[in-house]
Amino acid sequence: MSQMRVVLTLFLAGLLMATGQVQAAGRKAPSGADIFRKQCASCHGKSGQGVHGKYDEALHGDWSIEKLARVIDKTMPEDKPETLDAEGSMAVARYIYDAFYSREARDRMNPARVELVHLTNRQYENTVADLLKVFSSDNSKIGKERGLAASYYNSRNQSKKAFSRVDSQVDFNFGTGTPDERVTSTNEFAINWSGSLIAEETGTYEFIVKTPNGMRLWVNGRDEPLIDAWVASSATEHRASVKLIGGREYPLSLDMFKFKDKTTSISLQWIPPHGAQQVIPKRNLSPVTVRSTFVLTTPFPPDDSSVGYERGVGVSKSWDEATTQAAIEVANHVSSRVDRYARVKTNDAEREAKIESFCVEFVEAAFRRPLTDEQKRTYVSYQLKSAKDIETGVKRVVLLALKSPWFLYLGLEEDKTDAYAVASRLSYGLWDSLPDKDLLKQAAEGKLVTQEQVAAQAKRMLGDARTKSKVQDFLHHWLQMDHVEDLSKDSKLYPGFTPEIIADLRTSLNLFLEDAIWNGKSDYRDLLLSDSLFVNDRLAKFYGVKTDTQEDFVKVKLDPKQRSGVVTHPYLLAAFSYQKSTSPIHRGVFLTRKIVGRTLKPPPVAVAFQDANFSPHLSMREKVAELTKDQSCQTCHSVINPLGFSLELYDAVGRFRTTDNGKAVDAKTEYITDDGETVHLAGARDVAEFAVNNDLAQNGFIEQLFHQIVKQPVMAYGPEVMDRLRQSFIDSGYNVQKLLVEITTLSATHSGKKVTSNGKKT
Repeated sequence: MSQMRVVLTLFLAGLLMATGQVQAAGRKAPSGADIFRKQCASCHGKSGQGVHGKYDEALHGDWSIEKLARVIDKTMPEDKPETLDAEGSMAVARYIYDAFYSREARDRMNPARVELVHLTNRQYENTVADLLKVFSSDNSKIGKERGLAASYYNSRNQSKKAFSRVDSQVDFNFGTGTPDERVTSTNEFAINWSGSLIAEETGTYEFIVKTPNGMRLWVNGRDEPLIDAWVASSATEHRASVKLIGGREYPLSLDMFKFKDKTTSISLQWIPPHGAQQVIPKRNLSPVTVRSTFVLTTPFPPDDSSVGYERGVGVSKSWDEATTQAAIEVANHVSSRVDRYARVKTNDAEREAKIESFCVEFVEAAFRRPLTDEQKRTYVSYQLKSAKDIETGVKRVVLLALKSPWFLYLGLEEDKTDAYAVASRLSYGLWDSLPDKDLLKQAAEGKLVTQEQVAAQAKRMLGDARTKSKVQDFLHHWLQMDHVEDLSKDSKLYPGFTPEIIADLRTSLNLFLEDAIWNGKSDYRDLLLSDSLFVNDRLAKFYGVKTDTQEDFVKVKLDPKQRSGVVTHPYLLAAFSYQKSTSPIHRGVFLTRKIVGRTLKPPPVAVAFQDANFSPHLSMREKVAELTKDQSCQTCHSVINPLGFSLELYDAVGRFRTTDNGKAVDAKTEYITDDGETVHLAGARDVAEFAVNNDLAQNGFIEQLFHQIVKQPVMAYGPEVMDRLRQSFIDSGYNVQKLLVEITTLSATHSGKKVTSNGKKT
């Protein structure tokens, strides 16, 4: 029996007793509030919050008043159902709903507020990376061309250049010959590949170079090679790992030479986060070389995510220690390269003055605003003058700045309309990082005052790779991709579903999401309704997709009756399945929470699915129906099961099917909406069609996006915010990019007061 049903049953039993006594006396029946206060508050709390040791679970959820009344009228109490008449059931339901059950009631009882927060882990590592980028003169821009710039030489020391070209990948076997007829000697030659590596996701990347020849590999810097096999050895495979931040480019250089070796071959491979070993694809390489990026290696404790999104609210000893160690790591890095960052030579007569100027700029960038004279003295001048040498002074400046609340926290400003505060809310909203020069210039000139000015900057910032990275992070969270650990399946039941296929599927989904948001109309509905799928040759063969291209990944259109956006993407279908079979429950929970936007409470008792407990002749739908048939289960499974059953036309690896265990698949279901209406579903596309036209589903998407962007509760910005955002979303044709601008502008200009279009506060 579910906790909700227990709670409703028990307080209604007392309610019925009170109702009978009043009616027997010929008096007017008491209101729902009177009965609750007299008969139920002692067990459930005067505000329905529950009472420890009696009924701990609070009375709240997302049912409508009408559905609450129907459940009460037909099923409560369980030992005497339908004892309370319809009028009494409605009165009780209305009181519960208005007093503490509904979200509006809970928000009224506990108003949300904009909280003071520190940088999240993602924000911290992005901020530090961009803080040091401020002092880089790199203006290189990655274009659309992919591959690496290759230079071939007729000497092992790269002194006699033969020719240059762009190689799409580094995966060659020259045998006993030469790379090209322009390389004239089979005994001695060299090759250099250079450019940039495009990292799609944050994490550890393992690089593998396979060659019998001498080689060196640099990734994200030329200070020292990541792999150095320049001296001949018996090893032909070399490995090393490095952490990279997703959504950024990193310089890459690979040298190799042949001198009297029998054969020549080389293959540059990697294992990216969530990936499998493969030759680094063309799409992840650029012939343009960018400057290196500082990537923090200090580990941080996990951010608080108890409310459904990561936020910087917890201050623990481990977090404080992590910020100290991180500050030390950055300080050591900067002090050892201070001349490079300050753009000064060691013998420059004005070296100390220029380094002091650099330190002022560093602290200003860290604090996201100009320093006061007192701050300059405290954070810079005193630290440099009191140190035994300039390098130690620089180290102190960096340490003090990165441990300051002005660096670690967002929202310390008393004046929330302060232009620099607005600039920071914009940059952390879209980039999870500090403002760039354009934003700071706008703030200095007083041009971040009106909503139009702020929106114009937000639109400009959409084109930055950091925005795309943050949106990808949101989409991964929305689709629960950040919680997927193991997609492997039983190899006997699903032969060919290899780690390489799994890695390809994740890439396929990432490419689909990027295409839907950034390469087309940015239409939310395409995320759910598109009949397109990105495949390479390996995926095409496994899923029976016809394509003639030899490209890495291509977009192909499939039968719209079989594919419908993320709802039917094989990666997600496989993620929410068991190793040997589908899982309508896992798929149904995902659809309920993420796609149709309804809330689910944890089950009172977790019941594991044991396939061996069922007749071997049953279909998966029949097994789940049997497992969840108990009335206590149906409170949630009446919602979960219909949605999960609608995806039974797809097996555990996401292939379309028509039979399950020798029986025809039945994907037809009846789904009861939160308003109590019955919706007939015949498959995945019907679920998607329902979601794109449903207010609750749209609100769910908007709210999840808001929380991931702003890292604050949406209701803290006013009770009308959700209605405003949804209407704007609809008016824009469900344009996700415009929704991003709307959310960021709204949060950046929020000051506790309304800001008009001309910048005046009311």
